[in-house]
Order: sequence, then structure tokens, then C-alpha cells
Amino acid sequence: MFVDRENELKSLEDVAKRKEGSLVILYGPRRIGKSSLLREFLKGKKAVYYQATSESDSVQLGIFSRMIGNAIGNAILAEHGATDWLALFRFLADYKGDGKLFVAIDELHYLARLNAALPSVLQSAWDQYLSANGKLVLIITGSSISMMRSEVPSYSAPLYGRASLVFNLKQLAFKHISQLLPSLGFLDKLYTYFIFGGVPAYYSGLASTKSFDDVLMHVLSSSDQFYSEPSLLLSEEVKKDAKYVEILGLIAEGVNKPSEMASKAHIAQSNLYYYLDLLETIGMIGKEWPVTEEQRLRSKKISYIAKNSFAIFWANVLSRVMRYAQNNRLSEAVEESKILIESLAQRRFESFAEELLATTGICPFLPEKIGRWWGRDPSKAKGMNQEEIDVVALNEKSKDILFGECKWSSEKIGISAYNELKRKSKLVQWHNDDRHEYFALFSKSGFTGEMKVIAEKEHVLLFDLEAIEKALQEKA
Repeated sequence: MFVDRENELKSLEDVAKRKEGSLVILYGPRRIGKSSLLREFLKGKKAVYYQATSESDSVQLGIFSRMIGNAIGNAILAEHGATDWLALFRFLADYKGDGKLFVAIDELHYLARLNAALPSVLQSAWDQYLSANGKLVLIITGSSISMMRSEVPSYSAPLYGRASLVFNLKQLAFKHISQLLPSLGFLDKLYTYFIFGGVPAYYSGLASTKSFDDVLMHVLSSSDQFYSEPSLLLSEEVKKDAKYVEILGLIAEGVNKPSEMASKAHIAQSNLYYYLDLLETIGMIGKEWPVTEEQRLRSKKISYIAKNSFAIFWANVLSRVMRYAQNNRLSEAVEESKILIESLAQRRFESFAEELLATTGICPFLPEKIGRWWGRDPSKAKGMNQEEIDVVALNEKSKDILFGECKWSSEKIGISAYNELKRKSKLVQWHNDDRHEYFALFSKSGFTGEMKVIAEKEHVLLFDLEAIEKALQEKA
């Protein structure tokens, strides 16, 4: 099932309407949906779609050039293929058929690894021949983010400045992912989203699942495939991935300070940043600061977090229940997984609350920044004075700020949690004299009667699962 990608499809359609020849660059990690987006866009269009592989350069040139020959009506090219890539692009530049021809090379990085000169050849062909043909739209994609960034968007890359459209395909929001789970209840959809995030390919085969237990059984019965997923994701970027996987696992477990990472990974801290930089470049991890921090690059409060939901699940759950799955004790693996998932669900719920504030209308103002806040309480003793607020949204221009507390537990949130949130909000140094404050509570299990009364009096925003589901439906 294909869902969402409305903005991306509109951007592609806008490019297709241009009178001049167009080059489109689309990149993103494995399984994010690049191929699905391309196939959806090319429906009903005169198009050549080629999925690059690891076969030899000459074999792929032959296959692709014959496909081009058939598309442009060149019988000689269709039968014999092209002698080299530049010759193929010259044939393509001569296309004079009715309507536009869309040519998509999916996973260009496979070809570039076999023929390092190909991006430069493509640039030369685009400059000399292809761009002049207003009937051509050339689309290239890649899953090796580091390669695509070096070959395409940077100033030193061969194709820089040639593309009509360049975009990095992102994960889908929960409201769209939930459409891939039509048979699950809202709570089970959330649990599933907590482990898979917004990567659509992970939801393949889950459309008929009736419960979260079924989802876990699906994962654990294919545990060998899923267990190797971090290595597969990193295989597009590096040949020796063991240390990268180890560092990713540490961050996914909550080890977020470089000094601690270096110690646990048995690596010099000065060498650690080499690994961190690549993991950040490909979107597996990210840097996090207190949301109110202004001089971020100079901040000493930098924390590293895992941005790939499945990596978090893999490190905290799957790796710990593999002994059951490998011995075909799947029922035990499911029960153990459910216990372990609760330990990471709190942090995932906080991230989900950030997404809600960003993508729905539940925030009383338009937020410019959303994230966590942490700092020290000067009134407490050293070592006991670290404080944190789960989610903070703010708008610098209007001086609006929202403080949010998230609780993923079986207990209802009471007034004590609200009072604690108000206390911590006073520690946040941000336009303290003239800001407009709002408070929000997000709860898996709802709120006490006393909290509901206070919320009505003090205009506190309360979001239990029912209210969250309603907000998502209203936005949709």
C-alpha cells in the first residue's frame, strides 16, 4: 500500500511541467520508500525505470541501453545496446517522441561503485546534450547517503547545480504509517510505531495483524533477517561496519556522552568522532541540545541520540531475546519483548509528543523549535541537581513557550506531576520576564479527577490516548 508522499509527488509533478530538460536527485536510507515513490510517480507516464544492481558495469549498460532503445524507438540500440555510457546518453538526447520521457535510474550508487567516472560522464552528458532536450526528465536515486551527498549536492560534486530538484526522503509521520496497520487498535499501532518508526518497508506483511503480539511474532519469526538490519543499513556506507554497529548500539541504549561511548567501545575519544560523523551524516544518530540553547555549536551540553527507531528496538529488545527466538521459543520471546519494550516506550512517547506538537494543531501557537530541555537546579546539591523536561515547544518571535510532561505508565497522571512540571519550568532561562507559558500533559492511562479539575481552571492541555487519536483524525 502506498500512503502519503503528497508533497514529494507534487514537487515531482511541478518539475515534469517545465519546458526545459529536468534532472531530479532523490536520496535516502534503505527501505525509506524511494522506489515506491518513483513507481507511483511514473504511473501512466512514458517512462524507463531501471533498478541498478551489483552486476558488472558492462552488463548493466547493455540492459539499460536496450531499455532506452525500446523507449525511444531506436531499433539498433534496442538490439545491440550502447558501447559506453556517454554514447547511450547521446542516443537519449536525440529523443523526439510525443510527450515527455521519464528516465529513472534507481540506486545509482551501485553503478558509481563499479564505474567511478559515471557521475562525471553523466554531468558532461547533461551539460552538452541532455539538458537541451525539453522532453526529458532524468531521475536518479541512491541509498548510500554519503555517496549521494558527495556526488550530488555539494559544491565539489560533478552534478552540483544541474538538478532541478534535490530532496532527501524522510520517514513518514505516524498518522500516515497507521494506515498501513488497518486491523490494529490505536494502542497497538503506537507500540508498533515505537519499534519501526516511519520507515514504510518495515510494515510490509503487517496489514492483517490483529494485535501487537502478532507484530512481535512476525518480527521474531524472522529474527535472523531483522537482527542483521543495522549491518544492512550500514553496508551501503562502509565495508567494515562492526565498530559502527557497536557505537550505534551504545547510543540506542542511552549512552550519549562521547567519553562514555569511547570507554565502552574501547576506542580513543579522538577517533570516536570519525564514526559519529558518518552515523550522523546518514541519519542514524543526531546531536541534541536543550531546546532553549542558543550557541549550540559551542554548547557543552551536546548529547547524542539514536534517530532510527528500529535501531533502538534492536539494541534494547531484539538483541536480548534472540536466545529464545533462535531456539524456536517464540512465545517466550514475545512475552519478554513486551516487558523490555515498556522500558523504552517512555522515551519513544516523548518523541511522539514532539511529533504531535509539530504536525497537528494541538499546540496553542506555531512552534519554531521543539525538543527536550535539561539543566541544573541551583538550589540542590551538586550531583543531585540535574533536571529535565520531556518536551518544550517555543516561538522566539511571539515569546510563547509550552512545557510538556509525558507519562507512559499504567497510572493516571495526578496533580503532583503537574506541580513538578511547573516547578521545573521556572528553571528554564528563556524570556522569563515577558514569556507566555502553556502546560501540557501526555498520558497513556489518562488523568485523575483532581487533575482534570485543575486543568480546566488553569487551562492545562490534557492528552490521553483518546484525545491524541482525535487530534490526529482532525488533522487528517
